[in-house]
Amino acid sequence: MTGEKLQRNTHQKMAILEYMKACGDRHIRAEDIICGLQAQGEAVGKATVYRFLKALESEGQIRRYTISDKVPACYQYVGDHPECREHCHLMCTRCGQIIHVENPVIKTFTKQTMEEDGFLIDESKTVFYGLCRQCRESGAAGGGAPGPDQEK
Repeated sequence: MTGEKLQRNTHQKMAILEYMKACGDRHIRAEDIICGLQAQGEAVGKATVYRFLKALESEGQIRRYTISDKVPACYQYVGDHPECREHCHLMCTRCGQIIHVENPVIKTFTKQTMEEDGFLIDESKTVFYGLCRQCRESGAAGGGAPGPDQEK
């Protein structure tokens, strides 16, 4: 890799990371990153963004969440939030909302599973899928916008 290309890739990786940091706790898609960076005058390609997201995920800087194969994954910056590595998450399959959950029942289950089965659950990678309160209530009323995994 030439020095110029390496420097450009490093610059692009930093731009992606800084964009993720600026989004805080929001969960964003790769397409959001591309559009956001392009709006800031950064020229980034789709393949570059996905490649760096994969690298940032493997470094533990970001988390990747998926609902289904039909819906693009979303990402969250966690580098400055070590507590994000110490609890499970709930993800709404309709609206995509992600909720951080600290639940003593889950902690007990995790501990019991380790003691009884010798299996260590990685809570940082544990996501429970279902419907959030807002989507359940709007669904019960027979309305609401379709979720990301549903036809519009």
